[in-house]
Amino acid sequence: MFPVVWWGDMHVAADGSIIAGIYPGFYLNEKGKVDPSGVFFYRSTDEGHTWKIQGRIPYDPDLKADPNGNKRLALGFTEPGFEILSDGTFICVLRTTDGLGDSPMYISRSTDMGVTWTRSEPFIRAGVLPRLLQLNNGVIVLASGRPGVQLRFCIDGKGEKWTDPFEMLPFKNEKDEVSCGYTEMLATGPDRFMLIYSDFKYQNPAGEIRKAIKVREIIVTPR
Repeated sequence: MFPVVWWGDMHVAADGSIIAGIYPGFYLNEKGKVDPSGVFFYRSTDEGHTWKIQGRIPYDPDLKADPNGNKRLALGFTEPGFEILSDGTFICVLRTTDGLGDSPMYISRSTDMGVTWTRSEPFIRAGVLPRLLQLNNGVIVLASGRPGVQLRFCIDGKGEKWTDPFEMLPFKNEKDEVSCGYTEMLATGPDRFMLIYSDFKYQNPAGEIRKAIKVREIIVTPR
């Protein structure tokens, strides 16, 4: 018996079913032991009343890019950011940064509604809570953080080629805590979205430095 912690994204697939990508995902392996957590995908065809496991992304670190990968004994992949693209492809970005230090975010894809997934590949050097959003103009946005808050954009519609990060908050070095790095996004039009993020060094009208939550609308026009 494993506890099921329901933490992750939900999206409605083209057939009307609901797909949820959640962590932590534990299961017994072929040797009867429990591997570090992966990400499970659940599907509901009755508006969320009942759920069945659709597929999973097992924890499978790339030790060349992620030398601490074999030191994770409980939580492997965490904080999955999951999106269903306009062509039906599922993409998922996964956090590994933990008490062992900065570690890569990984990316995986599925073309069969989350039943099977490509082997996760190191994608970005570090980051927490990846958030994914595809706008109606086809642009895919990835928000992540720590240190700072970064935005990356993909205009190929497939999540394969990404821009360099755009830094929303300047910071002096990686130990300069300017944000918790946790964000959220909400589309407000075919080419725009709201970004919600924290700013630990916001200067109020009185000139005082305070922590604040910022909301900005961002317009994306692919060239």
